[in-house]
Amino acid sequence: MPDVPATPKRRVPTWIKIVLAVFAVLFVLGAVFGKPTEKPVAQPAPTTTTAATTSSSPLVDPVLRVTRVAGSSIVVSDTAGISKTVYVPGIQPAADCYGTETASWATAFLVGKEVSLQSVTEETGRTLAHVLLADGTDYAVAALQGGYARFVADAVTDSYANVLRSAESAATAAKAGLWGPPCNGSPTMPPVPPPPVTVPPAPASTPKPAAPKPSTQKPTEEPGTSSVYYANCDAARAAGAAPIYVGEPGYRAALDRNKDGVACE
Repeated sequence: MPDVPATPKRRVPTWIKIVLAVFAVLFVLGAVFGKPTEKPVAQPAPTTTTAATTSSSPLVDPVLRVTRVAGSSIVVSDTAGISKTVYVPGIQPAADCYGTETASWATAFLVGKEVSLQSVTEETGRTLAHVLLADGTDYAVAALQGGYARFVADAVTDSYANVLRSAESAATAAKAGLWGPPCNGSPTMPPVPPPPVTVPPAPASTPKPAAPKPSTQKPTEEPGTSSVYYANCDAARAAGAAPIYVGEPGYRAALDRNKDGVACE
């Protein structure tokens, strides 16, 4: 049997070898360096009762107690006994006219009461704050409503200024406190009028007695008297009239000593 000639083997092209070699290298590199990194699973944050309680509880204002009030300044003391002076903005308490009434009211309204401070700011070395009582009453608003202070636009916001103006307008309309008599809105005390001068009544005039009208009647002559007059018996004798008898000119009882009707015997 004749030999069958062998079929020549086909050679693989060079470029295919190169491509296969590159892929082989990439596969090896990917197997070595391309292992995906596992992402860590985030663990839930532990929740504690303390953290939950703190986040849900409202902020509590420190307990302060008023110890003294002087105009717009208020002295407060904390539980440790530390005192602090706070100035209330937006009001000017009455000082001259209605000042005594204002001081008495402020003392009764605040001293010894627990208060909280709101909108606290520091300005020129002073602590400014709104003072609120335990029931939420605003001291500045109450002072304006009662006529114990007047509004001043000093270190207050526009919205708070509107609240204070409304309180003052209510007091003005009602003529409360310093808006009523005797102040009538004036910061100074009106002058005290002098006491009325009492004029004593004029004494009743006593009518003068009427002067007697001159009598037109001639005086009645005593018996034995006439227009002839002798001062004494010597004059009668000198005139040659002695003795003088009753009824004769010049006779008068004063010359008749023994009253026998014959004078100058």
